[in-house]
Amino acid sequence: MVYLSLYLLGCQQTQIDFTATAATSLPKFNPIHGAPTLESMRFEQTQSIQQQIMPNGSQLFRVNDPKSGLDHLTLVAYSARQPFKNVDVLMRAFEEKRRWLVASQAQSCAESLTFSPSLHSIAIGISCHQLPTEATELLMSFWRPHSFDDIDIANVRRQLKLAKHINAFSGAEINTVWARTILGEEHIYNQALNDSSLADSLTLDSLNNVREQILSQSSWAVLANQRLTNAKGKPPQALLSRAVALNSTTNITQDTHNHSSTQIMQNMPVVPLGNSSKTIYIIDAPGSVQTQIRVGYPMVRDLNDTQVNQALLPSDASGNAQDCQLLASWLGRSFSGRLYYDLREVRGLTYGIYGRCYDNPLSRSIKFYGSTKLEHTGAFIDGVLKHLALAAESPPSQAELTAVKTYNTSKLLLRQDNPMALELDTIRQLTSGYSPLYQQAFADKIEALTAEQLQSIAADVFSRPPYIVIRGDAEKINADLKQKLPDWQLIEVSANESL
Repeated sequence: MVYLSLYLLGCQQTQIDFTATAATSLPKFNPIHGAPTLESMRFEQTQSIQQQIMPNGSQLFRVNDPKSGLDHLTLVAYSARQPFKNVDVLMRAFEEKRRWLVASQAQSCAESLTFSPSLHSIAIGISCHQLPTEATELLMSFWRPHSFDDIDIANVRRQLKLAKHINAFSGAEINTVWARTILGEEHIYNQALNDSSLADSLTLDSLNNVREQILSQSSWAVLANQRLTNAKGKPPQALLSRAVALNSTTNITQDTHNHSSTQIMQNMPVVPLGNSSKTIYIIDAPGSVQTQIRVGYPMVRDLNDTQVNQALLPSDASGNAQDCQLLASWLGRSFSGRLYYDLREVRGLTYGIYGRCYDNPLSRSIKFYGSTKLEHTGAFIDGVLKHLALAAESPPSQAELTAVKTYNTSKLLLRQDNPMALELDTIRQLTSGYSPLYQQAFADKIEALTAEQLQSIAADVFSRPPYIVIRGDAEKINADLKQKLPDWQLIEVSANESL
């Protein structure tokens, strides 16, 4: 009987002591005694990338990078109006192709090959001292009709399956559910990736079909340093001509990029800007000791401002993107951001919580994300909701506003000194329709920003209930969530099922 009692005692579930809610705490910006007085930072756009539109419609950008001493060449396939489909599959094949090239090529430059993919662009870059003219052929080799004949398709298939399993165990499924929640189930972005049937049965023919489909809708750009553009044979210009000629090698009718905004909008789900039903979507993860949390909003994105040819002046749509970035940094930056300071530094509910603006050609959203211990779940979400409401109701102090300005200006200054960041910004211009003067326009907006204006921006977004997706042990946290958030309903969802 003693043994039986001990056995039953050991099987009893440990009582969980859930963390209480608390009032918000705001970061303090007290001057440091004895610290030198520094002048306010100001961003002036000094790094300009020269743009040349070629007769065939492709674009050449001359990038100035005297510090590295390297020649750098990047070939960009991009589609502003429609996303590329199955980019994730193509990039696995590109990685396999890169390994094959490094093993079979005598050129040491092949090891410097890099890929920068997104739903609307694929950039392949190469860097080397005195880049040989043969390097252009290395970049072209990824796109040619027989580019995958020599790679191990079975290994590409294995890598895709492995990635799927890793995502399942790492909790990455929350990002899938979040995308469906914030964009809408049928949004074109949610149809463009994670095709399990394609990945599981990938063949050389189906892989070539993916490549051809992307080629059929691609426009082309090349980024190169000044020495290369002036070199004998003009490698960047020759690369552009070859890339444009590739479009005629596909068996798919080329996309002419003439989709109207109305046509695109007809296929877009309409997700309300606020979660009026106050629904928390929960992905059940039995046995999990932590809860992953995503909180945020869709934001207005005018598709008329996604243009193939950029205007000389920033479009009004970029202002909304800047608002999104300001809000993400105000609440979601490290250390002195409101959420990080309160929920981590003061209350110790998380290792970190961050904010990010997702500004894509066909969508825009803001997301605050982090993880917390199981017992902190309700208090963590309650804390985020209180901070969203507070930001919408009252302006920041002058010291906090200065911190937000300093943070965003510093980011602009750092990006201007980073050639790779400038390259990414240039590609963003191609896909999002923003002006080359976007960074300067943002800097001017930051400088003129007042506390009341920042609060007004927050009120336009945060005055509505946010969308919330969490992943954790539902059986253990549901009661705490219902007690701390009585106005919210819980709905259990899965990455493999519709919302």
